[in-house]
Amino acid sequence: MKIFAHRGLSGFYPENTMLAFKKCLDLDIYGIELDVQKSKDNHLVVIHDEKVDRTFNGSGYVKDMTLDELKSLNSSFKNYEENIDCKVPTLREVLLLFKPTNFVINIEIKNNKVKYKNIEEDVVNLVKELNMEKRVLISSFRMKTLKKLKKICPKIKRAYLLSEKLYKYRLKFLIFSRVTKNKSYSINPNYTIVDNKFIKKCHNRNMKVLCYRVNNIEDYKKLLKIKADGIFTDFPNIMSDDIFK
Repeated sequence: MKIFAHRGLSGFYPENTMLAFKKCLDLDIYGIELDVQKSKDNHLVVIHDEKVDRTFNGSGYVKDMTLDELKSLNSSFKNYEENIDCKVPTLREVLLLFKPTNFVINIEIKNNKVKYKNIEEDVVNLVKELNMEKRVLISSFRMKTLKKLKKICPKIKRAYLLSEKLYKYRLKFLIFSRVTKNKSYSINPNYTIVDNKFIKKCHNRNMKVLCYRVNNIEDYKKLLKIKADGIFTDFPNIMSDDIFK
């Protein structure tokens, strides 16, 4: 099973920071996952929330702050407030960290609430500049984003993120039909909606199933048994332990 470190080693260190990513370098895992948004001055930055309030000692929307302003913030994670590796990183910084490795990087484009102009093009252009097209999987909750990515650079793998709410309130057959038509590499669902039937539907359409956010060993074992292809976890150092495989 493919193990992705969700926002880096976020079960122990401040999420989506260089420290959390650096702590993954010596782990025997498949890859890492991160979230991308854009600063006021058009830089691609790695942060999950649309606002900085939860994870940093500031307040306001990422889109309203320059890169320098974002970099000036300190982590709100206890005991890491002054750590220089716990600032808001750029996507370039993170990709360069993993470029010499074999890690696959799952980039989630966070534009379902804030519609960042040309964020798809900006991400693709950076990935191509660094010659990392084969090392990246780009995911989104927005089908429009996946369609755009397919048009811009079809050889970069794409993944459709699927929440419980989306799965419950949208016609299920329509979801599978649209993702298949887009030729997505995978569906990345909330693990709670995944069962044998779900796995078979995806595999019959030549799509992987990469489940988020799996932090419980029993859930990991269950997904392993029904042949899920991978998980995103805050504790990759535990989930990748051989005794659980």
